[in-house]
Amino acid sequence: MNDSLTYVLALIGAAFGIGLIVLLNIAMGWTRLRLNTEQQAQSFLRRDVMGFQAGDEQALTADRRGYICLEADQARVGLVLARGDNAVVRALRAGELRSVEAQGATLTLTLYDYTLPRVVLDLGRDGQAQSWADRLQTFVRAPRRASRKEVHHAESA
Repeated sequence: MNDSLTYVLALIGAAFGIGLIVLLNIAMGWTRLRLNTEQQAQSFLRRDVMGFQAGDEQALTADRRGYICLEADQARVGLVLARGDNAVVRALRAGELRSVEAQGATLTLTLYDYTLPRVVLDLGRDGQAQSWADRLQTFVRAPRRASRKEVHHAESA
């Protein structure tokens, strides 16, 4: 057999196999997590962050894949981000945010967290992102002189 024909057949077979695996996952109930209510998002916070009590200031993103809230005593900010079929949860204290930016309905948080350096939340309404950015300024720590490694990581985020 011709080598190029063998490669083409192998590529077609691989694509077919991957497609079959994806279809089986969908048929077996593979779904993406959606945060349908604030209470559902708060359940992830309660599960992962001991003692976190959400306050009245909270917002779900327009696509239902993100949630932000202030703790009742406003000591921490709670973040819940739907990733796959589970959620990434953070409770941020003052000084754990590198920057906060609002542009239209989008709130962008840059964290001092190597595993979650940036969070982009589409809050759905103009003004809501700016309101959150103003609230979160107290959680922003002015960057100290960063190491070369930190600068490289921040630039790649």
